[in-house]
Amino acid sequence: MEDLLYESMDATQAADALDAYLAEREAALLQLRAALTDHGLNPGEMLDGSVYSISPLWVWITARAAELGVDPRTLAEDPTRPTWPSWARHGRLVDPHPPASTIALIDGFASYLADVLTAQVPEAAWQVGHHRIADYPMLHYPVLAADSHEIFLPAMPLYSAYQSAHGRDPMSGTEMLAHVRRTITALRGEGPAATTAEDPAVTVVAEVGCFDVGLRADIAEHHPEVVEQMIHELCDRDGVESVHRYGPAALVVDAPEWDQTRLKLWATMWLQRHLPR
Repeated sequence: MEDLLYESMDATQAADALDAYLAEREAALLQLRAALTDHGLNPGEMLDGSVYSISPLWVWITARAAELGVDPRTLAEDPTRPTWPSWARHGRLVDPHPPASTIALIDGFASYLADVLTAQVPEAAWQVGHHRIADYPMLHYPVLAADSHEIFLPAMPLYSAYQSAHGRDPMSGTEMLAHVRRTITALRGEGPAATTAEDPAVTVVAEVGCFDVGLRADIAEHHPEVVEQMIHELCDRDGVESVHRYGPAALVVDAPEWDQTRLKLWATMWLQRHLPR
């Protein structure tokens, strides 16, 4: 399949992309096991299927991502790109990007995470991401879903790997474990993550020369300090010239080098990591 972005696909293309993603899972997990073995670790111990195993595994992957850094080539010039997993080719990566070795580790982690989640929530099933709101960040992505919750498994690991590769603060093993536990709770139809699933945390509209960003009302009302922290960190990102908060849940972002999808995904992933549960 041509490397269309997920959000640009039609229904048939998205269904084919889901099939391609699922067909890659076994090989990705085998590759992760091989990487662990190559670095003197026991895959049987590291990948024991427990929820608790997520933390030490993620600590190791984070350390490797920091060591590997970023690829010196642009996305357009990187000759390894055709060998990447389909989700990385159809997803929204930006430069400077992690190298193929880091992307492979994230791919294997996503496969293992799927095994852990489906063991905890047997009713979870794979489907094409959809929503009544067209601005949904996971539209047409391959997602694991149950109740009203959907999750694109590589998203948060990829976000954190970018943090590691760029020398910023990545998710710790404890944070990743907490993220997985929240995901299990949401897939079971319990907790705040499930009750707010119908409303995306972030909406982004491209205006002339800027982006209009709206946050879900409960985020601005109950966590104004988190919004301020997000604004501070967004201002520090390459290509972002200014962020103006003109209302409790409304921002204007001047980022000429970004596009609507990149901003939407960055803000969504950032909030998923930092909002208290």
